[in-house]
Amino acid sequence: MGQLFDELKRRNVFRIAVAYLVAAWLVLQVADLVLENIGAPDWVMQVLILLFALGFPFALIFSWAYELTPEGIRREKDVDRTQSVTRDTGRKLNQITIGMLLFVLVVVAVERFLLPEPTILEPVAGAAEISDKSIAVLAFEDLSEGGDQEYFADGLSEELLNVLAQVPDLQVAGRTSSFAFKGQNTDLREIGEVLNVAHILEGSVRKAGNRIRVTAQLINAENGFHLFSESYDRNLDDIFAVQDELAARIGAALQSELIGTTAVAETTPTDIEVYELYLEARQNIHTRGRAEMETAIALLDGALAIDPDYVPALTQKALAIYLLSDASGAYGDTPVTEALAISRPLLNRALEIDARYAEAHAVSGLIMDEEGEDLESQMATLRRAVAINPALENARTWLSSVLTRLRQYEEARLLLEGIVERDPMFGPAFNNLIQNYMRTRDFDMALSLIDRVERITGDTLFVQQARGFVSMVRGELANAARYLQPVFENNPSAATVLFFYSVTLFGLGDFDSLREIRSPIVQIYADTWTGEFQSAGEQLPGLISALGIDNAIEIAAFYYLVANDLNSMVDMVDTHYGSVDQLLEQKPQVTDVDLGYMPYLAWAYLQLGRQEEYDKVVAAMRNALEEFGSETSVMAPVITSNADFAAVTGDVDRLLQAAQKLVDHDTANVEPFALPFYQQYFELDEFRRMNDYIVARADEERAKLGLGPYASQFGGGL
Repeated sequence: MGQLFDELKRRNVFRIAVAYLVAAWLVLQVADLVLENIGAPDWVMQVLILLFALGFPFALIFSWAYELTPEGIRREKDVDRTQSVTRDTGRKLNQITIGMLLFVLVVVAVERFLLPEPTILEPVAGAAEISDKSIAVLAFEDLSEGGDQEYFADGLSEELLNVLAQVPDLQVAGRTSSFAFKGQNTDLREIGEVLNVAHILEGSVRKAGNRIRVTAQLINAENGFHLFSESYDRNLDDIFAVQDELAARIGAALQSELIGTTAVAETTPTDIEVYELYLEARQNIHTRGRAEMETAIALLDGALAIDPDYVPALTQKALAIYLLSDASGAYGDTPVTEALAISRPLLNRALEIDARYAEAHAVSGLIMDEEGEDLESQMATLRRAVAINPALENARTWLSSVLTRLRQYEEARLLLEGIVERDPMFGPAFNNLIQNYMRTRDFDMALSLIDRVERITGDTLFVQQARGFVSMVRGELANAARYLQPVFENNPSAATVLFFYSVTLFGLGDFDSLREIRSPIVQIYADTWTGEFQSAGEQLPGLISALGIDNAIEIAAFYYLVANDLNSMVDMVDTHYGSVDQLLEQKPQVTDVDLGYMPYLAWAYLQLGRQEEYDKVVAAMRNALEEFGSETSVMAPVITSNADFAAVTGDVDRLLQAAQKLVDHDTANVEPFALPFYQQYFELDEFRRMNDYIVARADEERAKLGLGPYASQFGGGL
């Protein structure tokens, strides 16, 4: 053994081994940097590591069997020992190895002390640790000739996602966020961390004639290791079987015990042309864009012309038609009554064909509110949809909205956080959760969620909208206006954006920008607020006719209050409702946290000496404020309602407490207490001081937009 060791040293085998390892490490470091910058797939690096590993024993064998001589490389046994230069070669190898080691030390020092720390993506507030039983399905790549099957590839990915979502205990990232990485060369580890999943499914679709090849790869998100890679060649006639087979294989590769005896849900079969039209329409509806949803309806009409009983198409058409209405939270201007006359029969037909189709129940629950159904019935319908398919994000989001209106805030938030944890880019849940956080002024949690989405999408209108909402509630009106203006201009029909943008401009006193908003309600408010009563009064009958008195009564009452036409206000109640008793039976507060026009009506009865009606309205307001509960006391609408109630009832202590809360929240508003029933309290130094603070905050925000100090334009009642 001693002789063997000496011979290994003489032939420089040890030196070759050390030099090889150091050189391999340096090459791999450079390769890792280069491959990352050119976006090479993970397997390229894995191949390089494998090649170096395989080459190591060959390098040792070569150094044993051959020698480098002045005449070139010769077999060791053919070299005269007296002429051997292995000692000189060894010294050169030592010098080369030492040089490489010094270079290694330089690389390590630069990496550790000079290069910035890598950015660590933080999960959303409250996010759970990554479960091993979790997966994200990325949008499959279209490799078809001509690239004309993108929507088909997206549809296949989505169906696989839906099927996997049925597997017990398997956490599946939502479609919207998974598809956000489409067309990007994002590192899989980053995707796994942002989406909070341990595994990623990616693949491709290649369609030729009536044949399709689907390739799917299941990857460990942490280390990029491929758990399996399979290709499937099928006729398009059995594409549904392909989807089911893929889902079963992927589920088994993750953890076979997850599926067990549970059958994988099958997709709804139909003609392949119908299916393609449905998939393309569904992609359009996902955008919530007005033009895209109109295109979707045309596509669904084509699908239903071929297969009138295709339940998914019936359901999606009902949803698209409703979303294009002028209902609260919708995106269009079709009168909601017209939309419901089309959507409801479509849903009834879908449920008649398949009573357990979860999405039909979900859309049915969504439109029940506009149909006049009570919240309990709406909640029961949405709970049934969630029970059938717990992964149905729309149903869970709409259910959370109903729970919020029923003041079941904790369950509503938990539902939304569960959705956003799986799918942070699912717009409806994201927006609702942001607003839920704003209800309790949990701004850090809201901003953390927005940051998480921005890391996926960049600074999009979607992100700007959320930042605008938060800025408005925080009293940062200049930022809110900057964020919300482009969002509003992109989709002026979006009711929520219209509301937040209008409230922001009202707070700033920017009536010039307000008049550019083509909304009848906003126009009447602006004209009334600036004392242009003739213009506002001429518009009011048309608004009442279009919306109905139940929906238009608040703006009408506001107009009559500011114009000091209190007789017309009470006459409106007597004419349309018969008496204040019948009005109050309808619990007339506009929202679950806002007294709406009730303080205006109470003030009118008080000024006209109608004490009995005044007492009844005051009692109704007091009951409503008690229903709001103490947990909502940090919300601006509740605080303002408390201030209105205190002002019309003469409760000075309650008024000062409400005004102080607005100050504490850095509220900014050019006319915080301009309504007539506040004027008597300006004799109080403390109240006037708080009013001046809020107005000064608004002037600070105006200055950021290049607007001068606000000069009151209020034209009535003062």
